[in-house]
Amino acid sequence: MRISSNTAALNAIYNLQKGQTTLNRLTELTTSDQNINRPSDDPTATSTLLNISDALNAINQYSTNITKATTSLDATNNALTGISDTITQAKSLVDSISNGSDSASDRQSAHDQLVSLKQQLIDYANTQSGDTYVFGGTSSATAPFSSTSNSYSGDSNQSKVEIAENSYQTVNITGDRLLKGSGSNPSYGSTDILKTLDNLISAVGDSTTTSDATALQQGAKDLEAGATQINNAQIDVAARMKRLDTMSTMNTNNKTTLENVVSDIQNVDLTMVGVELSQQQTAYEAALAATAKISSLSLLDYL
Repeated sequence: MRISSNTAALNAIYNLQKGQTTLNRLTELTTSDQNINRPSDDPTATSTLLNISDALNAINQYSTNITKATTSLDATNNALTGISDTITQAKSLVDSISNGSDSASDRQSAHDQLVSLKQQLIDYANTQSGDTYVFGGTSSATAPFSSTSNSYSGDSNQSKVEIAENSYQTVNITGDRLLKGSGSNPSYGSTDILKTLDNLISAVGDSTTTSDATALQQGAKDLEAGATQINNAQIDVAARMKRLDTMSTMNTNNKTTLENVVSDIQNVDLTMVGVELSQQQTAYEAALAATAKISSLSLLDYL
């Protein structure tokens, strides 16, 4: 069978173009160090990479949420420790004068200390994390407690953040649950700690009034219940922080797994590509040489 010079030329051009395309592809791999540089390179792998990218973005957002939640709960935990210590001091003070037989100066000193401890407790209750009052609920831009009133000006709403897909964690503890003994889910107790301190301040008396032993004893019991209330809140915060830590570890592991999948898909074996590139360059140069010989032949060479 005779092969025309035109057919030979077309075949030569086709092979050269094919070789050049392969060379370009291998060169791109060595330059970009990625197997997939455009969707057409591998549509299936591209779809996988896009899905993984979405998942990684979600995990990064979960990590950000966990970091913010942990920061807020750290501030909450520190405040609860301060409140607990303040109540312990108040209990110790009340225990020292509970028989009602102290001198006028002792009563005045105890009175003044309790007033100071109540203010200290309110200061802890108005703890901020950044610009947010941690015990204010979702109404957290203003201080939830006042030095002149036992009322709570925050709300009962608890903020939640997503820490994994369809998994949420409440971040804040509201002041009504904590100090007023109201609210529920969770309920830490039913003691109005601020009112209890006011009752104790009144029961202690001062330099001009005597102590009320019965009221002091009742106040001591209420203060004990208040201490339990704060302890319940501390246990709750500890459990939340433990869950955040667990979810953070899980998200980190998931992120590592997904990044390894991306690496397996995208990372180029430069050694192998280098060998293929060298072989392809040799084949391409040989094809060029052969084409040059074919193109120099005359029509008589094919007759």
